[in-house]
Formats: sequence, structure tokens, C-alpha cells
Amino acid sequence: MCSASARLVEPAFSWVPPHVDTYGAQVAELSKLAGFVPDLEQRLILDAIFAVDSADKVAALEAAVVVGRQNMKTGLFKMAALGWLFITDQRLVVWSAHEFRTAQEAFRDMEQLIMDTPRFAARVKQIHRGSGNEAIELHGDRRLMFKARTRTGGRGLSGDKIILDEAFALQPTHMGSLFPTLAARPNPQVVYGSSAGLIDSGVLRGIRDRGRKGGDPSLTYFEWCAPPPNEACADGETCTHAQDVKGCGCDNLDLVKRANPAVGRRITVEYILGERRGLPPAEYARERMGWWDDPIGGETPIKPGDWAACLDEESKREGTVALAVDITPDRSTTSIAVAGRRSDGLVHGEVVEHRQGTGWVVDRLVELFESIEPTPVALIVDPAGPAGSLEKSLLERGFTLDKEPLGDAWRLHMMGTREYAQACGALADDIANDRFRHIGQTPLDTAVDGVATRPLAEAWAWSRPKSGAVIAPLVAVTLARHGHATYGVEEPQAPFVLVG
Repeated sequence: MCSASARLVEPAFSWVPPHVDTYGAQVAELSKLAGFVPDLEQRLILDAIFAVDSADKVAALEAAVVVGRQNMKTGLFKMAALGWLFITDQRLVVWSAHEFRTAQEAFRDMEQLIMDTPRFAARVKQIHRGSGNEAIELHGDRRLMFKARTRTGGRGLSGDKIILDEAFALQPTHMGSLFPTLAARPNPQVVYGSSAGLIDSGVLRGIRDRGRKGGDPSLTYFEWCAPPPNEACADGETCTHAQDVKGCGCDNLDLVKRANPAVGRRITVEYILGERRGLPPAEYARERMGWWDDPIGGETPIKPGDWAACLDEESKREGTVALAVDITPDRSTTSIAVAGRRSDGLVHGEVVEHRQGTGWVVDRLVELFESIEPTPVALIVDPAGPAGSLEKSLLERGFTLDKEPLGDAWRLHMMGTREYAQACGALADDIANDRFRHIGQTPLDTAVDGVATRPLAEAWAWSRPKSGAVIAPLVAVTLARHGHATYGVEEPQAPFVLVG
């Protein structure tokens, strides 16, 4: 609860997309009805989450808050949930957490908060209790559901507004299951909350990198952390953060307060000192200083600045194209991409489908080959990947493996291992050398942000297991670009000249 003397602790990183108005102040006033007064930092974030554009749609599809435990996240989520239910009248709000216990605690807290406030309680139709089925249902067909995420997927998480608590544990399969379902929602939004990430927090790390950079039109981002060890510690990056190390930033209370806005409010200095004595140094550094456990040597060949430079929202291909399809390992999501050349000779790559499941894929590919003019020069598939299973069905629907298709047959090219490595390298080169253009699609941007590589022969290729995002959109674009370079680009020929 915010005291009159409290001062705003500025986030170390923040970005809010352009907007024209916000419901944040109304949500803050609504929360006060339940005796739940927002901190100044929470007010700042509420204004951003509830920011809207000129069409009264949310300004940001995604919003992320990264800060240590017990600072503000849970309270912020409660206020946001109240705002969605009682101010913006969302039909379905889903609050999910990594652990079932966390989801249950959130349910009990929200139930008490709503039922102890007469104005809210009067609008409750039913409270649903039961293992995994906790929900608060309001009159007017509106619900707040509480879900624990499974390790392998995020099915059942779809809603108009979604809270992804404990986002450090998010996996690419969660995002691959979730985001395609949001396309049918009229005004969707996903809110992430977490402390600093672990080694395997690839999804959250991708969100962090986008947020710290700023400028993303679909992401609101706030992060509280201390300056990095190379600035905060006398020993710089080599500091072990042990208690007996002189000059360690972990012992600088001013830095701790910069990373933990609730110190002096809900968190006492005495408690912080006790944590310093009781927690392992690395855990204290991550949780209280906001220092991430980042993998070593995980740099992607696609630099964020290069990818940003390739953005052209008006980009269009001209002439022939190639198509490609890729499926996630759990077969929860499929991406179809198209690639061709623009009038200026630059390569154009675009995701034309990114949807759940696989049952629709072959029919859609046939539709695309029948409707695109001129007919696509090839469909590219990696037979070693999950999409390799489509080969038989595709051959039965008019595709052929012949290099030179006869009649009305469509060329199906099953890519070899060496070819795949070449395709990955060629796309990376095009991006690095400003020869590629994309239109700024969230599934593709997310894949590029989170992709990692693996050695392949004497080269490298995209790695699904190591990546911190669903990379099917990027794989599909990679294959489509290779297919068009192989079959769609006609080399100029010298004119025929008679001599003598």
C-alpha cells in the first residue's frame, strides 16, 4: 500500500508504446474500494497496461514486469484483474502460474478480495472450486479462471486477457499453444510477471531483450534491477558475490533498493539482510539484485539491430514465390511461409499462416498453390523435422518429388541436411547484409529473438531444443527463401549472337 511519503523508484528499463488514453487511473480508484491502494510503481504500470489507441484497443498486445519477489507483481495482477472484470468488462480473464500452488493462492486471494467488497460481491454469480477448475464467475457471462501451466504446453490458457505469472518458467511450447488462439479474440492482451530469469528462461530472455531495447510497438516493458556487476562490484564480472567479498554490490543497500521498490514499505531492511545471510550468493544476486543467469556463448547469428533494419511494413513481393511449412515438435502449432523477390531485388519473407494443430495444413497448402499467381515454384519441407510426416498426404494431393513437374503437378522439395545448413546461413547473411525484408509479424519476431543454433556438419543450423521461443515461423521463412533461390530466380542469359 502506498504511503503519502513514498517516492517513485524509477525502473532500470521501461518502454510503453504510443497511445492516446488509459484506463489506469480508473483501475487504481477501483482497487481502492477494496482497500488496495496502488504503489506509485504499480500506478505507472497500470497506466501502461490499460493504455489504449484511438480505436479504444489496447496499445500493447504484451506487457511484462520483471522485479524481485514480494515487490509488486501479485498486487499488480490483482488490480489488473479487477480492472478487466469491472471496468473494461472482459469475458474471460485467465491467471496462470508455473506451480499449481501459486495458482491456488491467487484464486483464494482474489476470492477474498472480491467477496469482502460489497460492490464486487454483488456481481458474483458463482465461485467454482476444484482441482484445476478454480474460477470466479460474474453475471453477464464473465469469468476469472486460474490455471497451472503444464510443462509441455499451454492449452487451455486462451482468454481475452491472460496473466502469465512465474514467467521465468515459460517454454516455447507454451507460447506456441497460446498465441495462435489469440488471433480470434477482439482485443487480446498477455501480461508477464517474473523475477530475473534463470539459465533456461529462454522465452523470458527474448521478452527482456525486446523490452530493454525499446521501440517494440506491441510490448510494454518494466524492469527493476541494480546496475550490472561490472558497475556495481569492485571485482566486476569476476565477483563471486560471497558475503566475505569486499565491495560486492549485493551489500550496497542503495543498489538493493533500486532493484526492490518495496524495501521500506512491505519489505524491511532487516529482512533483506537476513536473506543476504541465508540465501546462496547466486540466488540472492538474481532475486534481489535482478541479475540474470544468462547462458554463455548463446549469441544468435541474427543481431537485433540487423533484424530491425530489415523491417518494412509495406514490403511486397513481385513475381514468383516459394512456400514452406514447419511444425513444432509437439505438433501444437504449424507455420507456413512465403518468400520471393521485390521489385528492387531484395528478398521478401512473410508468414502467411501460424495456427494451432496440423489437421488443416495440407488443405491450406493446396488452396495456396491453387490461388497464388503465378503458381508457387515449390513447396519446401525439411524431412528430418516434424513436417516431414506430411510427405505422403502432399503427394496424394497433387504434389510431386520430380525436379521438373509434368502437367498440373506441384513441385515438392524435401530438403537435405547440408541444404538446411546452407539455407540457415544464407538467410542470416541476407539479414546481416540488408538484403532481406519482413513486415513485422509477432510470431516471426519472437522466433528471431529467441532462436539458438546448433553445429551441423561444418556449418550450423537453427536449434529447436536450445531456442527460447517457437522457431517454426523462422524455419518456414528460411526454407521458403531457399526454395525461391533454388527454383524461382532466373539468371539472366547472354543474348544469342550469330557470328560470321
